[in-house]
Amino acid sequence: MGIFGLIPFLLMLEFLAPPALLTPLQPICDPRVMDKYILEAQQDDQDIGRLCAASCPLLETVQVPDTKVNFLEWKMMTRARQASEVWGGLALLLTALSQAQERPPATPPSLRDQLARMTSTLLSVKEILRSVNVEAEARLLDAAPTPSLTIQTTEKLLSIHLNFLRGKANLYITEACRNYAR
Repeated sequence: MGIFGLIPFLLMLEFLAPPALLTPLQPICDPRVMDKYILEAQQDDQDIGRLCAASCPLLETVQVPDTKVNFLEWKMMTRARQASEVWGGLALLLTALSQAQERPPATPPSLRDQLARMTSTLLSVKEILRSVNVEAEARLLDAAPTPSLTIQTTEKLLSIHLNFLRGKANLYITEACRNYAR
């Protein structure tokens, strides 16, 4: 058939094929994405124990989201309140990570790499949350305060990071995807 015979054939197929319907982009609802981030956070949480034999204090105390989830209360919350807690918690974690990365030069490179990886993960989760409209939902609650804690160690920061991903963030994304599919 050759290349010159292929071109008319492809043009003919274009006219015979039914037109494709334009569909809006769907949010990232594959649970394997969040599962991957949670698994990485679990590994980081385990690795920090080896890196910080005694303790890895932060240069200053930092505010992080309170990651405790009472599932009955969570289900009774409005979507806007849930969104506000997730979006506010994400902002607190990103700020805390930024502060944690301002470490003395003697900090092991592997710890710096871990903190950078955590930041990258949270930025990816931020994009997932944007795709399920968490930002718009959170704005409905005129800056309601996010429940928070003050911490002083890198170990606790990694633990909060893991609990946030597998707790409130995962719950919100799962429910948003379920509603999107309806």
